[in-house]
Amino acid sequence: MTMIDPALYWLIIGVMLFFLEMAVPGFVLFFFGLGALVTALAAWLTQISIAWQLALFICASLVSLLGLRESIQNRLFPAKPKDGEADEDVMRAVPGDKGVVSMTIAPPAEGRIKYSGTSWRASADEKIEEGEIVAIVRQKDLVIHVEKV
Repeated sequence: MTMIDPALYWLIIGVMLFFLEMAVPGFVLFFFGLGALVTALAAWLTQISIAWQLALFICASLVSLLGLRESIQNRLFPAKPKDGEADEDVMRAVPGDKGVVSMTIAPPAEGRIKYSGTSWRASADEKIEEGEIVAIVRQKDLVIHVEKV
């Protein structure tokens, strides 16, 4: 019976970790896959014991995780805009525009308004019943603060 090269096992583990990364959130398994591929390469090029292979896997995984995660993640998944910067993907409500309450706003709970053809979460300083017309005061993220007209 022939023995299978350990490099093949490490290669299979690395590829499996890459596929698992697509199913699991967090962007961590990718770096353990890189560690497995580094170990596969080392096991293919040299004859090292399983203990050294495991040590190399752990070290390569941690070095790649700690050294590369932030830079790769920032390139692939850009951070949200900082305070004061506009996010082009988020629709902005214009203060002074009017909307119609579609679900009663009873502070401190939020309600909903119909504005610009879309339903928005809304807050107010006083209770506003469904069907009333409101004016937009300000917007914080995706919640619009309104007042009665």
